[in-house]
Formats: sequence, C-alpha cells, structure tokens
Amino acid sequence: MEKILETSRLYLRRLEVTDAMRMSEYRQKKEVAYYQSWKKYSVKDATKRIQQCLKLTDLNLPKTNYHLAVILKENDQMIGDLFVDVANEKVFVLGYTIDSVYWSQGYGSEIVEAFCVFMKEQYHFQRVICYVYKDNQRSKHLLKKLDFQKFEESFFYHDEGYVKYL
Repeated sequence: MEKILETSRLYLRRLEVTDAMRMSEYRQKKEVAYYQSWKKYSVKDATKRIQQCLKLTDLNLPKTNYHLAVILKENDQMIGDLFVDVANEKVFVLGYTIDSVYWSQGYGSEIVEAFCVFMKEQYHFQRVICYVYKDNQRSKHLLKKLDFQKFEESFFYHDEGYVKYL
C-alpha cells in the first residue's frame, strides 16, 4: 500500500481490510477507549469503517471523513490511526488514536505534526481543529506542544476545542 507521508519513525497509509483485527485490538483497550466516543470497538465495527474509507478517493473532499493507519517503520506494525473530517476547502478536524503500548514516546505528536504539514502543503488547508475531553491531559499536552490554541469549551460534551492555523 502506498505511503501518504513518512517521518523518521512512522508512516501513514490508507487502511486496508486486513487492518480490522489490529484496529479493533487497540481500540478495545479500556485505557484507549476511555477518552473516545466508543466503549467497545469490534472487528465488525473496524471492518465496516475501513470499507467506508476505501470508497474515498481524495483526502481533501469537503464534507467527507476517513481514517488513516499510523505505522511504525521499524516493523510495519499499525500503532494507531488518524481520523480526518474535512469541513471545507480550508479547514479539517483531526482526531488520533494510538495504542497505549506506544504512549509517551512522541509518536502522537510526530504524526499529528507531520500530517498537518502534509495537509497544508498538499491541499493548502489553513486551519486544523481538534476536540479533546477536558480531563485528557495527554492530548491537551500534545496539542499545546504543537502550538494549538484552545478556542472553546463544551459543557454538554465535556470537551475542549483546539485550533492551529497552518
């Protein structure tokens, strides 16, 4: 499968149906799901989502969303995924899920930063938005490290919105 972008330790590619088991495996972990919108994530859930993503041909189509696989270069292991929701031709929303085995090693910030640069250079996006739960200190630290600025709080969803101008 073609690499979308590459960093020193990671690369990003489109999901494949064969990723369903691995995607379900790390998304099912209690500590991973804790700050996400799901409690359980079955192989069936992953397969369905991957099949939806396979239909998408372009990464910049407004009003589309998709996931991409985050792969560790040293062993080609899928360690997480990015969620991208293209709001319009200038703004996209980004989410990230990394297997807890790989937390606190800089992989999240490495792939988020590289993907933001890619979206700016390749498609001329001007802004990226991320939403995180208020008590998700790891994600808030990641976003602040990458110069995202908090712009809103939701009392209904208990989350905060962060924006970065590219």
